Amino acid sequence: MKTITLVVFCALLVSACIRPYQPDIQQGNIINNSDLAELRYGMNKQEVLFILGTPMVIDPFNESRWDYYYSKIDQRKRETTTRLITAMFDGDRLVKIQGDVDLSNIQSLEPSAEDRQHGGTVITEPTQKEKGLFNRLKLFKKKK
Repeated sequence: MKTITLVVFCALLVSACIRPYQPDIQQGNIINNSDLAELRYGMNKQEVLFILGTPMVIDPFNESRWDYYYSKIDQRKRETTTRLITAMFDGDRLVKIQGDVDLSNIQSLEPSAEDRQHGGTVITEPTQKEKGLFNRLKLFKKKK
């Protein structure tokens, strides 16, 4: 009887020491350098909105400033990562980008000659080569 009590007590003691699972908390806009590399000075607000998404904060007193804020709380390491990117517009055109991310990787924010010619819109062809699952498995063959 003493051994059973001792085993149960040790099991409860060990289980009380385990920290419960807490998921990481991500909030805001996840923006990486490849997203920033697509930006060009002179883009209109709709193009910036398409690339970066809806801004976290639009200043009510200055609608030409969009703030993109991102935070991640790593529960296991007890660390918080934050990033702030600010896009400034003059009228409807992007004129300045500043923030906590490294902007040196971006080659040039000036629009290329091709972008100027086509108005900044890039049209790409679909790249999907494989057919759907049922066509690949050939479960439903067409009778000829």
